[in-house]
Amino acid sequence: MRMKKKLLIVDYARAVFKYKNQAALGKAREQDSFIIDLSDVPPQPPIPKSSGSIKEGASKYAGVSYNKSKNKWKAQITIEGKQRAIGSYEIEEEAGADYARAVIKYTGQGALDKAREQDSFIIDLSDVPPQSPIPKSSDYAIKEGASEYRGVTFNKRMNKWHAKIYIDGKHRHIGYYENEEEAGADYARAVFKYKGQ
Repeated sequence: MRMKKKLLIVDYARAVFKYKNQAALGKAREQDSFIIDLSDVPPQPPIPKSSGSIKEGASKYAGVSYNKSKNKWKAQITIEGKQRAIGSYEIEEEAGADYARAVIKYTGQGALDKAREQDSFIIDLSDVPPQSPIPKSSDYAIKEGASEYRGVTFNKRMNKWHAKIYIDGKHRHIGYYENEEEAGADYARAVFKYKGQ
């Protein structure tokens, strides 16, 4: 596969030289002649995004976005001030893993360690049974438009309910919801998992 890719690049360069001239070939080489090669990099786990930066429908991993037109996950990295494509993937985790590999190769192990330390905490509720939302205390005055459940606020910009939980001194994103009760229920599940009953 690598040989085929190399032949295609050589054929493109020859065609530019033949049909456009040497100056056009030089310009094409300057523009984006950078190929991400991860064949010599060992497997890496994906780098979770910081809890506050995950939007609905977005990837939970750094360096990964969803390409709706191709219906695939896309991994890319910034190298020397330019966005470089790593590849397109059916599976989000594979895209995240290749981004982590590219970080090691092109920016160094130190950059990878720093990215992992920043705020990489993902709330995973897949193994938590359903829970009822936790109502705010009756002593607590609920403002108009505010949620009646703990851990839930209304995000006007997204027009959705936002569930988050405070863990290890930081607010952690749980998710955005159309329904206030669903947000409250997931907050309760997060409390069950991360803080105990």
